[in-house]
Amino acid sequence: MSFVKGDIGEDLWCDYIKTRGHTDIIRAPKMKFYDWDVKSTYQKRELTFEVKYDSKAYWWANRRGTPEQPNLYIEFKNTNKDEDSGIKASKAIYYIYILKRDESNTAFVFEREGMLSHLEQVTYKVVGNSATGDDNALGWIPPLDSLITQPFFVNKIVL
Repeated sequence: MSFVKGDIGEDLWCDYIKTRGHTDIIRAPKMKFYDWDVKSTYQKRELTFEVKYDSKAYWWANRRGTPEQPNLYIEFKNTNKDEDSGIKASKAIYYIYILKRDESNTAFVFEREGMLSHLEQVTYKVVGNSATGDDNALGWIPPLDSLITQPFFVNKIVL
């Protein structure tokens, strides 16, 4: 199931960057590969992106009674293998978090290294992914509002 959601997010992101003039767009191989999800060339620079797609963040926010304040789930550890995963294993330049709300999708673009440094320094709640995933990971759940005010936040894009 998570691969299907990941494919949706990657499709949306690839379609978007193509319209912005990116070329040589490549998706990561369908195997254990943590470096990046999408790679492209833009103005003679190679760019890499870690892409996440979340169709439940607004549902959870509504359930908590804070419908305009979703939390993100930022995976960092595979608990089955006791190794880094997600944002910690990625080597991507940018971390793209796409939130689905009703029929619209909005991408939040972050510089991955700055975001990771922030997440490691601030005490955000850590949870497993049993409710929405494979029950094999841990992740931080920072409020979106706390991330988009940071210097590593790049842009908000309606897809």
